[in-house]
Amino acid sequence: MVGQPFDTIKTRLQVLGKGTIGAAGMPAEMVYNSGLDCVRKMMKSEGPFSLYKGTIAPLLGNMVLLGIHFPTFMKTRAYLEQGDAPGAFTPWKILAAGAAAGAAGSVVSTPTELIRTKMQMVRKNNILAQMKGAAAGGLNPEENYKGNWDCARKILRNHGLRGIYSGYMSTLLRDMQGYAWFFFGYEATVHYLAGPGKTKADLEYWQVMGAGVMAGFGLWGSMFPIDTIKSKIQADSLSKPQFNGTIDCLKRSLQVEGFAGLWRGVTPAMYRAIPVNAAIFLAVEGTRQLIAESEESVDAFVSKVKGTEVAAA
Repeated sequence: MVGQPFDTIKTRLQVLGKGTIGAAGMPAEMVYNSGLDCVRKMMKSEGPFSLYKGTIAPLLGNMVLLGIHFPTFMKTRAYLEQGDAPGAFTPWKILAAGAAAGAAGSVVSTPTELIRTKMQMVRKNNILAQMKGAAAGGLNPEENYKGNWDCARKILRNHGLRGIYSGYMSTLLRDMQGYAWFFFGYEATVHYLAGPGKTKADLEYWQVMGAGVMAGFGLWGSMFPIDTIKSKIQADSLSKPQFNGTIDCLKRSLQVEGFAGLWRGVTPAMYRAIPVNAAIFLAVEGTRQLIAESEESVDAFVSKVKGTEVAAA
């Protein structure tokens, strides 16, 4: 919930930022010069809740993703580090395990982010339809989504799995690269803060949160510019697509917007990384520690019971 407004601003800048392909012909109220300009215009014309459009899909999807990314990373890292000395820190193995986690998670992140992006672009599509007029090929009713579930239902009904996985290739590449540096950023920071002979369990909560922030910077710092291409593809019409795929989107974006255009939205994405990833790793490590303590308590109780039974015998 904390990160959703930042993501909405990021996506709007990527698709409707001044000078982008998507901004051509749009009214001034839907063309954004900066993140602050985007917030101001959205608040004025759409209200504060517009920053939370498309929240349900990623909220549910992220719950699943946490259950995919972390176990996949841990299992892959354990496999790659077989035979290594305890506490060994091998960068390429951490990067490879992170990439594997990203690849596994892209199966879930693609449809959830597609739905979020479609919901964030509903107003843009409605304005385009009004400008063109229904007789001139305005907005297809099947692409006028009333909510997250309506969006998913219509896409699956009209375009099947291929539609719901629109932008999969760019999402896969983005997530493999992003989560490689996400986990590397976290593990490298933990390795530095803990020092020789210590583990994550020896860190203070603020240090865990700090490592989480570095993970977030690694994630979003490496996801650009691929994330911009993904956003453009997923914001595109499924019925009358403007782009013919990832490469076509990249070529046309470079021609119109230049290389700098591929980095639109990076500032709100980096701001988003601070609270979101600090909270994620605090929750993950806190839960992991709580489970470990609970297991120790259970083991101690079982040992005590067994000891009592032996003494009684």
